[in-house]
Amino acid sequence: MDTAHSGESAGTDAPSRWQARRVAILGASGLTGSGLAHHLAQAGTCDEVILFDLRENVLEAHIVDMREAQIVTGRTRTRLVLGGLDSVHEVGEVDLVVVAASLPETPDGDRAAFLEGNLGVVRSLVPAIRALAGHSGLVMLLTNPADLLASALGAMSGIAQERIFGYCLNDSIRFVAAVSRELKVDPATVDGIVLGEHGDGQVPVYSRLRISGEPIVLTPSQRERIDADARGWFRRWSRLQPGRSSGWTTPVGAGKTIELLAAGSSMPVAVWTGGIDDLPDAHVTLPAIVDRGRVVPDPLHPQWEEWDQVRAAAESLASRVPVASYV
Repeated sequence: MDTAHSGESAGTDAPSRWQARRVAILGASGLTGSGLAHHLAQAGTCDEVILFDLRENVLEAHIVDMREAQIVTGRTRTRLVLGGLDSVHEVGEVDLVVVAASLPETPDGDRAAFLEGNLGVVRSLVPAIRALAGHSGLVMLLTNPADLLASALGAMSGIAQERIFGYCLNDSIRFVAAVSRELKVDPATVDGIVLGEHGDGQVPVYSRLRISGEPIVLTPSQRERIDADARGWFRRWSRLQPGRSSGWTTPVGAGKTIELLAAGSSMPVAVWTGGIDDLPDAHVTLPAIVDRGRVVPDPLHPQWEEWDQVRAAAESLASRVPVASYV
């Protein structure tokens, strides 16, 4: 899956490019947060990763384990640091705050209640997020639903909406997997992307689908099967009752998103649409870059054939940002 391209001609330049030298992870004792910390430690692209959670004993154990894993692989450049939520101001500003804290998602749980519960989790972290992000740090939401919560966080915290983005790469990954199963091809040869909403309003971009770099046109029945496959992921996952989220895909995907955004490349994330005239203001999954300290829609990407569906998803998202986030 190739979801990125260089953003050099989109107004960024190497000397002022955003870099994730210091990363703070809130909710780092869980599978997703600790998985991302481990991935960043092994990648060695950060100077420091600071782990925060209420369960500090678990964090200490993670750090011991991850440091020894760094020795195994010889990737010891990145420092792993235990952060205290009661002394967050002592850490200073970081380049990226990652919010990974979440309530457990139950197989048959109510999605509206899940949103409301995680809204409470994010609200409780606003003081820490403000202190860590400071005047220029970016904020990445892994907590779901990442698009709605990103908009809510901006309203609650006063942090500019363009400095907040949501992780949504899993939708594109699952679309690519569904295409590869339908066409019986290696998923590494499939270039596909999903835009719109993380969830029911997702928009697979069939008009830009490529196999080994070549455009491909699918029949209506093929599209129907691919849609059913990709959209049925959560139901199939819930049926397994694993008691956890996607603890390998999300950390690796989040790490790749951070790495490529820092390299000036475009990645699909839930990005603020305030600069797009024909979309309502909301966080919507679009290819985006980091430009002058803001996460913005990639100006090099055209408006696809699916643009009306993207607009509908944006309108739905804009109408559903939790009202409670404004108080």
